[in-house]
Amino acid sequence: MKTRILRSLRSIGLSLVLSCLVAPTVALAGFGFKSDGTLDKEAISHAYFEGEFSRILPPLEMYRQTFPVTATKEDSIFVYKYLSVIYAADASTRNKGESCMVQLIKMKPTIELLDLYISDNIASIFKDVKQNYLQQQKYVREHDQFGNEKQDSNEVMPPKKRSHQWIWWTTGAVGAAAIATTAVVLIHENAKSTNASEPFKP
Repeated sequence: MKTRILRSLRSIGLSLVLSCLVAPTVALAGFGFKSDGTLDKEAISHAYFEGEFSRILPPLEMYRQTFPVTATKEDSIFVYKYLSVIYAADASTRNKGESCMVQLIKMKPTIELLDLYISDNIASIFKDVKQNYLQQQKYVREHDQFGNEKQDSNEVMPPKKRSHQWIWWTTGAVGAAAIATTAVVLIHENAKSTNASEPFKP
């Protein structure tokens, strides 16, 4: 199955893609959509694995360009996922494929294309696009438009070191008080001693 898909991807040409987009036939007009107007993902997926890329491209592009109000996030992911592979398979539309990949990664950063049996070349393109996008988003989060690092408002500031100067102030105050008290006591004792040595006067 993988060989069949890869062969079909290589054989699809830009001219065929454009002819399908510009003048789709009546038979293709309703393909890819259910009677209620929603995307027929099952039919599109089946056609993809049958290698009918020229058939699934018109409804996918129509959906991408119109995005009905009934669209879900899953529908959008589905569309960009298949468009990424189809466009990336053709060298002439590779840039468009990479653009679809970016939109896909924006919606679902963990998405992969492995279940679509992609070639090594497309897998490499997708890997590079995802890596570049995630790096770019990380840079934007951490830097402003001038390249300066942003300050994280939630960043925990290191605790301030407690000053120990109060210890020296307290020690000094206590020492001064002790000296003053000792001086007062000595003066008082000296005064008593002096009064005791004076002669008795009746």
